[in-house]
Amino acid sequence: MAPLARPLLVVSDTHLGAETSGRVAGDLARLVEAHPGAEIVLGGDAFDLSYALRHDAQAALLTALLERSPALVAALRKHVTASHPVTLLPGNHDAALCGDDIVGMFRDRLGVSVDAPISVSPWFIRRSDVHVEHGHVYDPDNAPVHPLAEWNEQSEPLGIALTRRFVAATGASDFSHAQDATPVRALARAFRLYGHRAPGMIASYFRTAISLCLESGPALASRASEELALGAERLSAFADSSGVPGATLAELLEQVPRPTHLSRRETFLRLYFDRVFASLVLAGSLTAIPRRPSASVMALASFAYLVGSTLRGHDRYGELPKERLQAGAARVRAATGARLVVFGHTHHVVVDDGYLNTGSFAFPRETGRPYLRIDEHGMPELRRLAAGS
Repeated sequence: MAPLARPLLVVSDTHLGAETSGRVAGDLARLVEAHPGAEIVLGGDAFDLSYALRHDAQAALLTALLERSPALVAALRKHVTASHPVTLLPGNHDAALCGDDIVGMFRDRLGVSVDAPISVSPWFIRRSDVHVEHGHVYDPDNAPVHPLAEWNEQSEPLGIALTRRFVAATGASDFSHAQDATPVRALARAFRLYGHRAPGMIASYFRTAISLCLESGPALASRASEELALGAERLSAFADSSGVPGATLAELLEQVPRPTHLSRRETFLRLYFDRVFASLVLAGSLTAIPRRPSASVMALASFAYLVGSTLRGHDRYGELPKERLQAGAARVRAATGARLVVFGHTHHVVVDDGYLNTGSFAFPRETGRPYLRIDEHGMPELRRLAAGS
């Protein structure tokens, strides 16, 4: 067990944003203040920048989020002014943190100099034999084309594109869970939550989903090639900064799942369009049977497809991210020799041999906000902070 230069404090999925209680920022400030001397690692999705309607509005959104969190700003300023590091790991919701303009703005809002120990790593960090990253690279619906290339509006992952173009645009934060459910359950939830507004929101959802399907796969080929080439160019520099050999990084990249939005077929299926069309065909065929008995064949075929797809698995997301991240952690350990791999992203705490998921600080599934502390001797301890009032 290799020692660390200083204790490591990892907090993931704080989701500071307009949809998140201000208590989260206050609790994070308390946590930072309680661990002077530690390296504070915000392990991805610290800020809900995906709620900015345009990419060029993300810096302004981050400014607004920091302005409404003065206690957190003060705690971070005090921490780095005392020469204790703060490290940002972008997640799928705050990938824009990799941009130089946003990092500079972050320093400005904290009121610290360019020499203050604030850093951003676009993919992961290694501290001795501990590997920390957000983990969305292993979730195809939220994975970038390449972890070292910046996202833009043409190439951002399916899940984030839905968030920005539908959820943020309509204010349908509750309906955003529709991507985790079957169409019938999603529609029922929409009517239950939004009443008379539901038809318009559902229409907006399908307009967005159809656009995303048309923009996926072949339509992204040119942009994806550019991002893959840019990521490859940056691989050597990242190898030097992370301490992981370039050949090992290339091996890891070969093993990550292909992002959903790079395949039109996968995007079509992920958005449940096959079941939507089968449902429409079934409804139309049943209506036509009295006039055209042969329509019963089409009705039977569409019904059989719906039943078969339901039996194969009613939810095409569900527990898959947890399973994929667990498999990804095993690949990271095997390829890099890491003793411990730390992810977030799924909002589920996992404590396993050689793998730990910190869960979500903002949306804990049990009492207390989860975070990870690793002492100087490399001993990890998952802790929970009592939520403030």
